Amino acid sequence: MNNKKIVVLSISIVLTFFSCQEKKKGQNSSLEKENVQRELSFQSKKITNQAKYWWAITVGDLTKDGFADLVFINNNANGGYLGYYEGRKDSIWALHKIAETPPTGGNFASGDLELGDMDGDGDLDVLAVKHTGEWDDAGAEAEIFWYKNPEWTAQRIGTAPDAVKDLSLADFNNDGRLDLAILTFDEHSLSVYQQNEDQSFTRVVYRNVDNLHEGMDVGDGNADGLIDIFANGYLFINPGNDLTQEWPIEIIDNKWHNQTGDWSQNATKHFTADIDNDGIDEVFISHSERSGYPLSWYKKTGEKWVETKITDSISSCHTLQVFDFDLDGDLDVLAGVNKGRAVNLNETEFPVIIFINDGTYKNWTQKIINNDGIYNGRVIDFEGDGDYDIFRLPDHEATQMFLLENKIK
Repeated sequence: MNNKKIVVLSISIVLTFFSCQEKKKGQNSSLEKENVQRELSFQSKKITNQAKYWWAITVGDLTKDGFADLVFINNNANGGYLGYYEGRKDSIWALHKIAETPPTGGNFASGDLELGDMDGDGDLDVLAVKHTGEWDDAGAEAEIFWYKNPEWTAQRIGTAPDAVKDLSLADFNNDGRLDLAILTFDEHSLSVYQQNEDQSFTRVVYRNVDNLHEGMDVGDGNADGLIDIFANGYLFINPGNDLTQEWPIEIIDNKWHNQTGDWSQNATKHFTADIDNDGIDEVFISHSERSGYPLSWYKKTGEKWVETKITDSISSCHTLQVFDFDLDGDLDVLAGVNKGRAVNLNETEFPVIIFINDGTYKNWTQKIINNDGIYNGRVIDFEGDGDYDIFRLPDHEATQMFLLENKIK
């Protein structure tokens, strides 16, 4: 998983830190390529039918029982509580509420959610965002906390100027502590909060870039051993140990941030992975709200980022995850259509697709694993059997959440 970002994690939780970090790069399987292609199939199991605007979810083993848990903010449209469903193999998943309200009152709401060992004690802690809800007042200030596992006491990080679209945890200054990057929509802002020795946080970066909207991930974009920020087709280059210095901006591809029109402009998904082990992360990008845009990945070649299209067009692709689903030693791509948005674009098909890589990252075989959509899907080895499973919400207003269990093993 090229987990350069997570140096503070203990060995006991490395396999469970997949919401933002297995979201990263645990994808590079150490298995040898096999001469015979394994058959890839999934079994769908319903976790709950009580979801309400679960725009912010993440997954990881909070309880250390060997099964991934599903963490969520309920009712992100108008604000709600922070909770998780305890993952179980053959019984009903149990609901646990981490907090009904933030410590300063109000509600939780966000477009993203992450887990990380914030205090280095070996437990996965939970990030949370206080906000009135994007549908109530997207421009209202947000407040960010982390909740200490297992007692769930809240620790304040800081604020963001408006509704949060993306969160990414990383050790940006290589001091052994997790820092936080925050992307917002209305103010088009990127913030970086550095964690101090006493576990307090200081905002060291605040930048407004007119066309920032949605779509962020972190990785090493120039092989200097520092974690950079990929967002909206830009690369924000980490200046080094002093994070208050200027972060130079490099353009990956203008088409992901030069759009005009309504709120759906410049809405993307990003996922980084070092697919050729050269120390430079490649970036996969899709459009999360519009039709007519490709699903592509980009490699730094000389001074330019070179695009390779996986498919020419995929509508409202609000899920983008990159893992070795078929266990053949190279990375495949999970992408899918947000049904709730696609119907507004007059789409009539809502596939959930795994693009199976032949090892060249140029030729892809499409395997449709569902035809009823996916929104903000997450991938993790749910039960620790060595293959990657998928958490699936069909669309942004769906009330049912599913686990798609990989049956390749």
